[in-house]
Amino acid sequence: MLLRAATLHGAAVTGVELDPDLAASARELLGAHDVEGTVVEADFDTVPIEADVVFAYLSPATLQRLRPRLGACPAGTRLVTTGYPVPGWEADEAAERCYLYRLPAREAHVERRSRGWASAGVLVSLRPDAPSLVAVKLHHAGGPVAVSLSGAGLSGWVTVRTGADTAGPGDEVVVDLRFDARPSRTSGVGILDAPGQPPFPVFATVDDGEPGVWGLSAPGCGVIRRALAGGDTAAVLADARRRQV
Repeated sequence: MLLRAATLHGAAVTGVELDPDLAASARELLGAHDVEGTVVEADFDTVPIEADVVFAYLSPATLQRLRPRLGACPAGTRLVTTGYPVPGWEADEAAERCYLYRLPAREAHVERRSRGWASAGVLVSLRPDAPSLVAVKLHHAGGPVAVSLSGAGLSGWVTVRTGADTAGPGDEVVVDLRFDARPSRTSGVGILDAPGQPPFPVFATVDDGEPGVWGLSAPGCGVIRRALAGGDTAAVLADARRRQV
């Protein structure tokens, strides 16, 4: 447990967890190990950040939304994220999906002349019976950010969240796609709609192989659409995994 590990190095620790059950579980673990620490049941976005080291296990869109607050931390504050980097920042160190930032963080290069989605569509392979998170990117034209999901294929399965409510011209906006757990051999197609942008197809399938995310060209979207319609997704996924490796 991270909080307990930090106390072994002499740190005073505070955890922030929105889920009441997870917050209660964390308190129980601290008590079971006789560790002094506090676990606050709250949204991380509403809690004052007063720490020398901040550890965050959050989605890309949430990290992007928190970037202004994190960026306001005193110089020398260390930020560690696991699972995903902070969109728009260059990590000082990275290994095995863990990222270290020494604030103030370095801004990542963004090609601001680009507009639109990073690809014509996306193919997602998910693990069975487990929730999943996938992030896609949009180079925004500027102004209010509005992204919605249409199509019955992913209705009730996917929740969409953007990393910003407004963006400047060329800003890179992260869009989280949170998939609820589904059994193996489930598949579906949905469309991400953003004003002024072409429809962005999302092809999702659940199987027992390694999960993966593949950006697609326009012809590739046609291939995947036909494969899903014909029930021939296994061969398509096998080919995608070979190419990824």
